[in-house]
Amino acid sequence: MRAFLDRKLQALQALPVDLSDVAAALRDYLLRGGKRLRGALLIAGHEAAGGQREAALDASIGVELLHAYLLIHDDFMDQDDVRRGGPTLHRALGGDHLGASLALLCGSLCESWAYQLLGPGAPLAARTVEQVIAGQMADLRGPHARELSAREIMEVQRAKTGTYTFELPLHLGATLAAAPQALLDALSAYARPLGVGFQIADDLLGTFGAPEVTGKPNAGDLREGKWTVVAARQGRRRRGGAAGHPPPQRGGSVRPRRRRAVLRRRAARARLAGGTREGGRRSAGHCPICRAPRALNAAVDVNR
Repeated sequence: MRAFLDRKLQALQALPVDLSDVAAALRDYLLRGGKRLRGALLIAGHEAAGGQREAALDASIGVELLHAYLLIHDDFMDQDDVRRGGPTLHRALGGDHLGASLALLCGSLCESWAYQLLGPGAPLAARTVEQVIAGQMADLRGPHARELSAREIMEVQRAKTGTYTFELPLHLGATLAAAPQALLDALSAYARPLGVGFQIADDLLGTFGAPEVTGKPNAGDLREGKWTVVAARQGRRRRGGAAGHPPPQRGGSVRPRRRRAVLRRRAARARLAGGTREGGRRSAGHCPICRAPRALNAAVDVNR
């Protein structure tokens, strides 16, 4: 990743307008850390299809850059300030209209780089990103639309993150090794329960997690009145969130601390934690079909 960024960011710095601060902020953002789960899963999928790890390294960087593109845009849309223990990119670039515009362009740049590195897997990635974007649109409109059932919320969440977190990288890696359809189907059976469990865990961290540990805020979804599985399991959700709350609006009119306390009292946290364990058990039943089960399990362990 470092060597790739060194080559690509030179093009920005060669222009007559000084973009060195933009290049430095993007570099810091991309190298700051994170689970690197999707890159690890791409390599695991490649090995499961009989491929060699070295042949999938460029594509593994590509899928991480695709993830960065989506995060940069998502951070701006959610008005978040923190990512991976540091400032989100639009905040690092000033937080004003210019900084936000530059950050969005950096995200689009990451998308372009990703498709270059994914090679033959680019069309598959593009189709999945199309689904993710539709899910993101539904996620943004959700607080201003009718109430959704838990099943409908999961449908939106699967479109937004579930497929591209597990199934896409596994399929990309396997496809690059010319995997047969039977193996792709088996990888899907392995990945889909993990995607559901991952989304539930992410919702829990986004509600109850400690920002100093997770590296991201824990009030955004509550403040925005987002439809999450956590909120759905609270019981019948009133239009204004928890009982007595005003309608959610951007800018922080909903008090996250009070809504978090309501969720704890109604045991949503404990029920959903059980859902993440169930997703892991369902996936484990499909893991033996893979030629590289240890690599797959190691990739999943990175997220624990």
